Amino acid sequence: MTANVARSKKKTAKVAALIAEMLEAYGVEYIFGMEDPVQLYHHLNRDRIRPITIRDEKHGAIMAHGYAKTARRPGICASTFGPGATNLSTGLLEAQKSSVPVIAFIQEIPAKDRDRHASSEIDHIVALAPFTKKVYRIDTAERCCEVVRRAFRMATSGRPGPVVVLCPADIMTQQTAALVFAEEAFARFPAYRTRPAADEVDAAARLLAAAERPVLIAGGGTILSGASDEMIALAERLGAPVATTMTGRGTIPDAHGLSVGALGSSTGGTLGRGRIANEAVANSDLVLIAGSRTGQICYMNWQQPGPDTKVIHLDIDPEEPGRNFRTDITLIGDVRETLRDLIAHPATDRPGAAVRQISAYARRKEDWHTEFRAAAFGNATPVRPERVLAEISSRMNADTIIVNDASYSSGWTFSHVDNVAIGADILSPRGTGGIGWSVPAALGAKLARPDSKVICITGDGAFGYVMAELETAARCAIPIVVVVLNNATLGFQRHFENKLFGSYGECDLTDIDHAKLAQALNCDGARVTDPEAFAAALEHGLKSERLYLIDVVIDDNAMAPIIGLDAPTDAAETH
Repeated sequence: MTANVARSKKKTAKVAALIAEMLEAYGVEYIFGMEDPVQLYHHLNRDRIRPITIRDEKHGAIMAHGYAKTARRPGICASTFGPGATNLSTGLLEAQKSSVPVIAFIQEIPAKDRDRHASSEIDHIVALAPFTKKVYRIDTAERCCEVVRRAFRMATSGRPGPVVVLCPADIMTQQTAALVFAEEAFARFPAYRTRPAADEVDAAARLLAAAERPVLIAGGGTILSGASDEMIALAERLGAPVATTMTGRGTIPDAHGLSVGALGSSTGGTLGRGRIANEAVANSDLVLIAGSRTGQICYMNWQQPGPDTKVIHLDIDPEEPGRNFRTDITLIGDVRETLRDLIAHPATDRPGAAVRQISAYARRKEDWHTEFRAAAFGNATPVRPERVLAEISSRMNADTIIVNDASYSSGWTFSHVDNVAIGADILSPRGTGGIGWSVPAALGAKLARPDSKVICITGDGAFGYVMAELETAARCAIPIVVVVLNNATLGFQRHFENKLFGSYGECDLTDIDHAKLAQALNCDGARVTDPEAFAAALEHGLKSERLYLIDVVIDDNAMAPIIGLDAPTDAAETH
C-alpha cells in the first residue's frame, strides 16, 4: 500500500480511541491529570503514554508547561469539567503569557444536558477563552481527529500558547471513521519559522551599523526560538553587549565577555548583577529587542530604554512592537531566522568593536563578582540567600536545569546563579509572576530530560501552594532537588509593606521543617541552619535517586536585589 493510500484510509473506532491514537502519533509521552476525560484515559496505550496523576489540576497544567519548555514539544494536561477545568486556568494563563504550548483535554457535559444545571456545569468556552489561544469542542464524532490536529497547529504556530480541547462524554463513546495521522511539523515548536522582508532586514542592519553604542536585548522568544548561537554571533559581529530579560536568561553564558546579565528592577538593586545590564541599556543609542513583550519589570516601569534611544523590535507577534516604546524599525518574524539574516548582512560586520566592548565591561563584571562573593561567603547566620545561590552556581553545568519560583526567588536566581551554557534551561513563571509554580514545573522538566539534574529554587510561601505534589514526585519516581528558602514569612510582601507604611500586617508564617514534611511524603531531605552545611546537603541531593528537599533557614531581613525596596524610590510602582 502506498503512503498516499494509507494516509487516505479512514479508521473506524470509538472517538476516545481515535484521540488516544492521535496523541501517540504526535509523540506524546505524558499526560498530567486525574483520569478524566475518563474515556480518553481508558483508551491510552500506557506503554507509550504515561499518565501522571497529580494532586491539583493547576499543577498538572504547570507540569505540562515545564515539560513543554524543556522538551520543545507541546505538553498535555487534562481535567474533569467544572471546577476541575477552572483549576487549570492559572497554569494555562502562565503558559499563555510565557508563549508555551500546552494542550488541555477537558471532560465536557453532553449536549443534551447543557444549560440545565447539570452537575458542575459551566460554560467552558467562556470560562477558559481568556487564558488560551483557542478553545475547541468536539461537537461531531467524525471530526474528532481534525480537531486534535487543529489544536496542535494552534498551540505551536506563531506565538505558541495553550489550547483547550473539550471532550463531550456522549461524543467520546461514539463509533466513527476518521483519518488518524499527525502533522509532524506541529509536533514541536516553533512549527513554522517566518522572517521579515529583505528590505526590512536591510534597514535594520544599516541602523545597527550606524549606532555608536548598540545593545542587544534577548527576550524569552530568543530561548523559545533556539536562537542563542545567532544572538551571540550577531553580538560578536557588532561588538554589542547582550542583556537579557528574565525569561531570556540562559541565552548567553555569563563568562562571555559581551554578557551583561538580566536587566530590570528585580535584578538591579543591592548586590544585583542586573545593574550592569541596566547601565548598558541606559547608555545605549540603539537597542535591538528580540522576542520580548517589553513588560514592566524588565524595562524598569517602561523607563528604559529612554526616549532618545532608537529601537528595533523583532517579534513573532505583530502586536508587540510599538506597544510600549516608539519603534524605529519593526521586524515581524522568528528570532532565529531573522538574526541569521542580520548576521549575513555585510553592514553588521564591525571588526574590532567586540574587543573594545569586552574590555569596557570586564572591570564592571569583576567588581560585581568581588562584591557578591564577599557577601555570599561571609558565613552569616541565619544563612544569607546569596550563599545558597553561590553554592548552586558553582555546581552548574551544561546539563543542569534551574527552575525558580516568582518573587524573591526570581530576583536572587536570575542575578546570582551563573549561566554556564549557551541556550541553558532556566525556567521561571515570569509571564504572570505567580508564586507556587516552580515545583510542578520542575517535575515536568525532569520528565522531559531525565538525564539532567533539575534544581528547583522556591520560597517557603510559594512552597506552601504545592506541598502535596511531593507525594506525586515520590509515587512517580521523579528525582529533583528542591531548595526551600525558608524565612518563615512572605518576604516580599513584608518588606514592601514596611517600606510603604513602616510596619507590616499578617505576613509571618509558622516555622516549618519542610525536610520532615518531605520525608513524611516519601521523599528525602535535610534542614540547613549553618551556611557551611549547605554545600554537603546540595551534593547529597544531586546524587539522590528520590526528590531531595533542602530546607534552608535564611535571614528574614534578606531582600532580593529589587530596585525600590533597597533605595528611596517609587516602591509602589514595583509591586
